[in-house]
Amino acid sequence: MPRLRSNIIAVYIVRPAGPDPADGIELLMLQRPEGHRFAGAWQTVGGHIEEKQGETAWQAAIRETNEETCLEVERWFRIDRPESFYNPENDTIYFVPAFAALVARDAEPVLSEEHQAWKWQTPNEAAHAVDWAAMRDSILLVGEAFSDPEQPGLGVSEFDPEDLRRP
Repeated sequence: MPRLRSNIIAVYIVRPAGPDPADGIELLMLQRPEGHRFAGAWQTVGGHIEEKQGETAWQAAIRETNEETCLEVERWFRIDRPESFYNPENDTIYFVPAFAALVARDAEPVLSEEHQAWKWQTPNEAAHAVDWAAMRDSILLVGEAFSDPEQPGLGVSEFDPEDLRRP
């Protein structure tokens, strides 16, 4: 029987595509470098939850976003449904908490060594650039939810990390 795990997160970084909300959004896509297991693949921000340090999924999302892009996030959202996939190498089904991070229209990332390139893409372009169905589905959900970046809709729920840090 496969194991169930939830020790990784995904973050979809979005920015307004133009000055008018009708211009829609762009998503940040990151390319894995040579020597990485997924060399050349275009992905979003992702990483492991530091379980031994008691890190939560939302804390891992913030940390990974900072480590991989150095972007200042204006607003945080959780994607209402987790991603899931099966890895036959370890007979494990993964449930991946996913987040959306809204940044300024002129935001530009500073990459860590985890990625070799970046680009901003429309949701449709980004959805067609990835190799995983769960990631594609989340990109399309985020694209629809942020069709008006000022008033994100169905599929995402805003949260304030500062509220979650309070006891």
